[in-house]
Amino acid sequence: MSKKRKSINVALAGVGNCASSLIQGTAYYAIDHPIGLAHRKIGGYEASDINYAAAFDIDDRKVGHDLSEAVYAEPNTSRKIVDLKNTGVTVQMAQPLDGASGIAGEKVHVSRAKPANIPQVLRDSEVNILVNLTPTGASKASEMYAQMALRSECAYINATPSKVASNRRWQSAYKRKKSILVGDDIMDQIGSTILHRNLLSFLNERGARVDETYQLDIGGGTESKSALDKKKYEIKRNIKTAAVASVVPYAFPIVAGSSDFVDFMGNKRTSYFWIRGQYYAGANYNMDIRLTLEDGPACAGILTDIIRMVNLVQNNELGQGSVTDLISAYGFKAPPKRISPESVSEGIEQLLDGHGKA
Repeated sequence: MSKKRKSINVALAGVGNCASSLIQGTAYYAIDHPIGLAHRKIGGYEASDINYAAAFDIDDRKVGHDLSEAVYAEPNTSRKIVDLKNTGVTVQMAQPLDGASGIAGEKVHVSRAKPANIPQVLRDSEVNILVNLTPTGASKASEMYAQMALRSECAYINATPSKVASNRRWQSAYKRKKSILVGDDIMDQIGSTILHRNLLSFLNERGARVDETYQLDIGGGTESKSALDKKKYEIKRNIKTAAVASVVPYAFPIVAGSSDFVDFMGNKRTSYFWIRGQYYAGANYNMDIRLTLEDGPACAGILTDIIRMVNLVQNNELGQGSVTDLISAYGFKAPPKRISPESVSEGIEQLLDGHGKA
């Protein structure tokens, strides 16, 4: 009789729309749905092998509630995918710090519950990986969770724009502890940044010149509302613009970022792309594209891969370095090291071929 593989114990810092879609998606893929995953197995692990062992938030509509209830609580607007069973995991209170600041923080009802001892919760729950899903601009909260993961010897996935994985101080700290750190700023499975990057990369490979381009988003989620805060808007815009521009080997006018918040759109986002340039013999082209999608599943789709890839690194003791740089370049807009899309695809396939995939 074969030995049953151990689940991947994950803790979530922030139970928002992405966390809701991620948790529901894990249950959804336990029913053998074949569509929507880039890799059905990674290191022998399926999406349904992810176990949510702990969760932290600051909103009183989530803190103190079972995780199966908290994912549907306001201000979450993500679509209900499945009916979740009681998990037995109670959402714990965290230090608010800057997690409820700015315009997006207006939707948060900060709980008066006593903050949990996060390292103790992580150790008691035997957590392997802590995923940071706090709001854009919550740099103090992101660094606090990075420190808690380090103390608990957990891997840390920073899905936010806060500079953690790309910060040399944090890189050194995780390397000394022989812990895993990847990030920063999750790049959706299907979203404006990955689509814009691939379009420009395709045009460049085909010999076409890109003269100028923009990509603008409107949506009803927390990230879109954060764009109304000028400081947070600039953080996101700079990251998205740099991520898109990196695939073309010359400078050209480019703008990429959120432009407005539309409350009734809920968890949906619409992205507008415009590209102008030249091709053979100086002929001109113009490209207009519109993409509408749900934010939560777009984020959760890539995180499902990242979690299992980090678990693969842990299980095979591959350590912090070239492999984690590869994972960061695969799944994030602002990785510690930028790697060409072709090299990322080749490297990920080699990683999975060498350690089991399906």
